[in-house]
Amino acid sequence: MSAKNNDAKGRWRNVTVAFRVSQEENEEINMRAKLSGFQTKQEFIVQSLLYTKIRAVGNPLMMLSFRKYLQEIIAQLKRIEAGGEIDEEVFVPIRTMLDILDGFEERKKP
Repeated sequence: MSAKNNDAKGRWRNVTVAFRVSQEENEEINMRAKLSGFQTKQEFIVQSLLYTKIRAVGNPLMMLSFRKYLQEIIAQLKRIEAGGEIDEEVFVPIRTMLDILDGFEERKKP
């Protein structure tokens, strides 16, 4: 059995995320991970996914997701306003939503 693994903030990393790639894509990911200076391929992939600018395309599902996260943010802000402590995790959905909005590309009209 493998040892439990904490991240830099002391959180347990116990969720597996998997996806399929071609042999060529795998080789390129391995090369980029080695050249990036990160200690592990996992660290490279996590950093790439979380901190790379994305290109977003608006659709109804995106709007529903934004509404859901905005409602969660409002609930957290009300909790803080009522005297609750500010938890840095409150800012994660806000930063993510701002990154997505920043990468939003308007569809060009034909």
